[in-house]
Amino acid sequence: MKTIYIKNKFILPLNFKTLGKALIFGALTMSAMSCEKDLMLEPENNITQTSFYTTELQIQQAVSGVYSAMINSSSRGGYDVNFYLLASEVRSNNFNAISQNGNRDYFAINRFQDTSSTEEVAILWDDAYQLVSYANNILARIDEVPFADNATKEQYRAETKFLRAYAYFELMRMFGKVPLIDHPMTPTEAAAVPRTDLQTLYNFITSEIEASVAGLKDTYDTKNKGRITKSAAHAMLGRMYLTGYGYPLNNSSYLTKAKVHLSAVIQVEGQYVTFAPNYADLFKSANDNKYHLFEIQHISGGVSQGSYLPSYVSPNFGVNDPLYNAQSSLYSSAELGVSTSLINSYEAGDLRKNLTIKTSFIAANGQPDNANYFIKFREPGLVISNRYDWPINFPVIRYADVILMYAEVLNYEGSTALAVPQLNRIRQRAGLAPLSTSISSADFTTALRRERRSEFAGEGVYWHDLVRWNIGVSVINAAAAANNYNFTITTNDYLYQIPLNQVQIAGYEQNP
Repeated sequence: MKTIYIKNKFILPLNFKTLGKALIFGALTMSAMSCEKDLMLEPENNITQTSFYTTELQIQQAVSGVYSAMINSSSRGGYDVNFYLLASEVRSNNFNAISQNGNRDYFAINRFQDTSSTEEVAILWDDAYQLVSYANNILARIDEVPFADNATKEQYRAETKFLRAYAYFELMRMFGKVPLIDHPMTPTEAAAVPRTDLQTLYNFITSEIEASVAGLKDTYDTKNKGRITKSAAHAMLGRMYLTGYGYPLNNSSYLTKAKVHLSAVIQVEGQYVTFAPNYADLFKSANDNKYHLFEIQHISGGVSQGSYLPSYVSPNFGVNDPLYNAQSSLYSSAELGVSTSLINSYEAGDLRKNLTIKTSFIAANGQPDNANYFIKFREPGLVISNRYDWPINFPVIRYADVILMYAEVLNYEGSTALAVPQLNRIRQRAGLAPLSTSISSADFTTALRRERRSEFAGEGVYWHDLVRWNIGVSVINAAAAANNYNFTITTNDYLYQIPLNQVQIAGYEQNP
């Protein structure tokens, strides 16, 4: 019997922005991680996989650990940085890597020079399988644990299934075929599991979330905000099915399924889902868990629960700037900047542009710097302890995404006139004139794709859109040519290489 060290626990119910870290052995070759504050519930050498998962409180704590797997560890970014910024947003033509100063991984990713040895690629794999491992341990033992209320047990089971399926979805989008591990294994056992084909992965992922819906709540009280709701599950299923409808699976049966789940979210607007009247309201920490359907939870205060993302994408600013925060940035205008392609893609009068991007700033030394950078996740007057300490939640999936995906489905079905009002809701919030309901399907597609780029800039959505529409090759190659970058890509570059250490350990075949 392996000893499992569970030194840091969550005591719930609590506000999900105070999550800590739970330590559970990984299914693959990962090391345990811990947070700064220790709560010793039992001597470490007495806590095993058998003795820990035995009470309702321990399951509650372990489920919190699954959520916390998405948060940074104060040594590297969390899911918002790794999956949605570095591996997705930087991959698209929304960013330009300008120089290779410091041999940053984001330069290699942006220029499609990454390899199986790129550290960021290994981080993606390890972080997702860490979450999978946490979830597997709970799901393997929860049946045997007595609960005062069976509905609570089913809620925890549903949340855990959702999060495990979500991690697999992100793995699949990054690496394609990955090993499907759905129960606790030793590292040796896990290394013997082959990569699973895409359709089997899709079947597992969607069926897991479909099964979770019944156990999830429509809403939660204030101290439990941030848990997965029924609407979050429906929204994620809509994204998954629409992704599977596109490249590379091209499963036509998924379009109707996407519509069903996206419609389920829209039907509860005003009851369990809120449409933000102003774009600026979406990115304020005071509005966390108000407008988005699924968020990565963050809190400042030096407790390793803050976001790292703003430090990558914006500078410290000048000392007289309301956004200034000393020692809060890794950003260098000489290394990585928002592309002029993205800046020029906004329509005239689009309110989102100035709320998302700035093109110059006064540096801390008082000198001007002309640079393009994201300000979407920065707030005036914030005081943070270090660059890992930003408090704002990161939106994994927003209600606007549901609306635009629903419009996309309607257009695919030939109901363009019905799709237009959905798109116009987003346009009018951005201060743009509505489109005519007589627009052609082809012109609507062009307008929708432009709208999605503007609406979700900086959020890691656009790259995955390019892939599922299978226009990534043409878009990236055109951007590379415009910038005189000496590379071209093919559809093989839609996926990252399997990390070298996993190939060496498990003998996986490498992506082309």
